[in-house]
Amino acid sequence: MTSRQESKLSMYLAVRDYLAQNSSIVSLLPDFPVYLTAFQDAISLIQTYSEQQMFMKNGHSSGKQRLKSRLVSLAADAARKLQAYARISSNATLMDDTKFTESDLKLATDHELHDQTRGIYERAQSNLPSIIPYGITVETQGFLLNAINEFVASIPSPRLAITVKKLDTRQISIGFAAADNALDTIESLIDIIRISQSNFYLGFKSVRKLVQTSRTSLAVKGFVTDASTGIPIPGALLSFATNGNGSGSKAGTTAQPFSKKTASKGGYNIKSLPAGLYTVSIVKSGFQEQTASIAISDGELTTLDIRLSRN
Repeated sequence: MTSRQESKLSMYLAVRDYLAQNSSIVSLLPDFPVYLTAFQDAISLIQTYSEQQMFMKNGHSSGKQRLKSRLVSLAADAARKLQAYARISSNATLMDDTKFTESDLKLATDHELHDQTRGIYERAQSNLPSIIPYGITVETQGFLLNAINEFVASIPSPRLAITVKKLDTRQISIGFAAADNALDTIESLIDIIRISQSNFYLGFKSVRKLVQTSRTSLAVKGFVTDASTGIPIPGALLSFATNGNGSGSKAGTTAQPFSKKTASKGGYNIKSLPAGLYTVSIVKSGFQEQTASIAISDGELTTLDIRLSRN
């Protein structure tokens, strides 16, 4: 939800509680229960879809991290065993193809990790059954392949993520519209007892008032660090190019990307970008250029941390 929507929801909840505390007064108003029910249902709709958005974001993230950790552990173990076999059998090619440490795999991007672990699996397959004495068997290969497939399935499609988020956002907007409509009617009914129940009326107007919740207007933030040392990299250039889903010109196009350099401690902040899919290229002298894809949603902060490898 946006900052304004969060403020409105807080106001709705305050009004709902105030009306419940004064049910003996409002229950006598004409058709009041009908509009109160509509108001409460709209609040429930908003809460349901906003919680769903949060669960999708956090739940998916934590589940994906568990799958990644499992894959890294299995692949690193297989790589160590393949390295031992390659050294004993003097297979220089196999040595080069499987030279991945656990740290290398942890620092890899999602797609790099897929390619690296798939390569380890395929090298092991091509050397079965010679490597069975080293602890790589048909069974361990099955575990590794399953871990690869589960991790790949957990990598979200940015376009699909935006589609699902848009559907939830639309339902939240419907909920706010319904709540506003019901609350406007409730307010009109309460005007009937403005004089006879003046204290109640003034209390209602107080909780009905919208107080804007403060929130940072940042759209994207993150850090760029050295992949091998973790040291922040100042002066790295990040260029954001829309994939055709942005709605404004600030982000630019693929021909004229919006750019930002990291500060002295490797961090960067971007105050606003139109919602959509973006390809981000990160360039710094002495390091390998890297690209990443991110999805920007209106009113939400996206974090993008980058680890650059040296040339």
